[in-house]
Amino acid sequence: MLIAIHQQAELFFQAHHPSSWVPAYLHNRGFDVGIQHSWQIGYAPNDWRALTRHLRGLGFSDIAIKESGLGRRTSRGTLVDFFRDRAMLPIKDVDGTTIAFIGRSRDNEPKYLNSPRTPLYVKGNVLFGVHALTTGAKPVITEGPLDAIAVTTVGKAQLNGLAPCGTALTPDHVVALRAATDLSNGILIAFDGDAAGHAAAVRSYALFKDLCTAEAVMFPDGQDPAAVLHQAGPEALATILHTQNHPLADLVTDAAIEPWQHHLAYAEGRLNALRSVGKAIASMAPSDVPRQVARVAARLNVDHATVTETTVDFVTSRLALGDFPTPPTTASAPSSPIGRKPDERPLRGPTP
Repeated sequence: MLIAIHQQAELFFQAHHPSSWVPAYLHNRGFDVGIQHSWQIGYAPNDWRALTRHLRGLGFSDIAIKESGLGRRTSRGTLVDFFRDRAMLPIKDVDGTTIAFIGRSRDNEPKYLNSPRTPLYVKGNVLFGVHALTTGAKPVITEGPLDAIAVTTVGKAQLNGLAPCGTALTPDHVVALRAATDLSNGILIAFDGDAAGHAAAVRSYALFKDLCTAEAVMFPDGQDPAAVLHQAGPEALATILHTQNHPLADLVTDAAIEPWQHHLAYAEGRLNALRSVGKAIASMAPSDVPRQVARVAARLNVDHATVTETTVDFVTSRLALGDFPTPPTTASAPSSPIGRKPDERPLRGPTP
């Protein structure tokens, strides 16, 4: 029943697409009508009950309409459409079955509105675009559905864009991705070029470090794949995706050093930066460690041995605390190579 009602809703949205503002709006953003058609993009009319009336006419009950997430009850108990006046992007399972929708507004907030949780759809488990994965292509995780479409469009079967559905990337997303495709070619993180996107990319390292090679492409501040496609065109986006990627571990070490950036001219600033980044490297996949040790040594102007010893101190301390779970204030941690214990706080400066 829920699959059938989503199929009918998708056809309804597609039928209203040609006469809406959606085709021209998306074409102006770099998504021509062919792309819109291939992704089955539709339009939810600006009417409180347009879809509800249509589904009732097809024989679906109010209970089914509400359970599907396509309708909701108002405070007065009236059943109304969940989506209104939005470009409608179907969220599909790996086999192409539509299980939910993302509605993209032209002017209103929220910009993106996702279907609520239903028996078919839990947004923390589903990646938009998973149905379009092609064999041998590298998955590219973006922040939004239009970003994912932009990446797939310029990827030419070499890159496939995916996006979490209005939530942070979760371990369940990774499980779903591994079930849908082979990660032997690695993965590319292509989040927005702002502070939030950068932080999200850093957090994503832990999800992939033991599974595959993970890289990141950082866009200029305020940019994302869809914005680059719109402003600079498909060739510019393809160039960025293919030439501006770096090991994701680079972002992790850079983020650990960043709070001390303005203090690196001083010995104590470098000391605190070293302790911060040593802790970060200690949690990395072994294959990422040599490169990060070399990068940190060059950036902090210390020898490789010092960075390595600091990292080992954190590994040893963590193992010791795991084996003997005593409070940090009473456990004795190994000394760092420059005379501090890993659990000591700096005397001054920002907190890492």
